[in-house]
Amino acid sequence: LGIVGPGRIGRAVAERAAAFGMDVVAAGSGASTERSVRRADDSPGTRRVSLDELLVSSDVVSLHVPLSAETRHLIDRRALTRMKRTAFLINAARGPVVDEEALAWALRERLIAGAALDVYEREPAVERELLALEQVVLAPHLGSATRDTRTAMAELAAANVAEVLSGRPPLTPIASS
Repeated sequence: LGIVGPGRIGRAVAERAAAFGMDVVAAGSGASTERSVRRADDSPGTRRVSLDELLVSSDVVSLHVPLSAETRHLIDRRALTRMKRTAFLINAARGPVVDEEALAWALRERLIAGAALDVYEREPAVERELLALEQVVLAPHLGSATRDTRTAMAELAAANVAEVLSGRPPLTPIASS
């Protein structure tokens, strides 16, 4: 298993995979690489590698990076051609991390074995060609839909409203672009 973005979520995935006896490698992405690879070193059973080595060697590539200028289309035609023909790609991070046109091309040309997506480049729309491909599993952005997660989200939203109504700044302000 290759984990791109061994932050909190990536490490949690690595720990679960290692518990099943999977070999786990991890790589960061761009400027966050050093921080990410230090985190990977903290995960038992996880070996840090370069992104290129991860793509070339992994049977499954699982994406866990935030969306930024450096991660937009991180998985593009070049990255997809580096992957094994028997490899699977999982994106439950952010849709634009994967160039969906390039992914559809790679799947159509059988350059990789399959993909599972929970997020999309232009949500809620999905690249039309991906809908028609048999080797793709598509989910409706449900990765964080656990009861505990949704309860915590609702409680945080209520706390933010209470702060603003009391004349204080919200606990989790949204940065303006």
